[in-house]
Amino acid sequence: MIKKLDETLTRVNKVAGVNMNIPKVTKSKLKYSRYLTTVVGIGGLTLGVIGSSKSLLVLGTISVLSSIATTNELRKL
Repeated sequence: MIKKLDETLTRVNKVAGVNMNIPKVTKSKLKYSRYLTTVVGIGGLTLGVIGSSKSLLVLGTISVLSSIATTNELRKL
């Protein structure tokens, strides 16, 4: 998914005449991102349950889902 997005953005930039360098994704960057989103997700879920905040529950759930998606992208690299 990340490679397809990178290729598409490169093509769009060429068509638009924009010279933009998009940083390449590495395994170490993805692992760091996965770690942070997992911590934020677990924190949001915990605070959402303790404080009965629906918005924190939703944000925590989205963060955990993001870390799962990042794990899948890590496997593809």
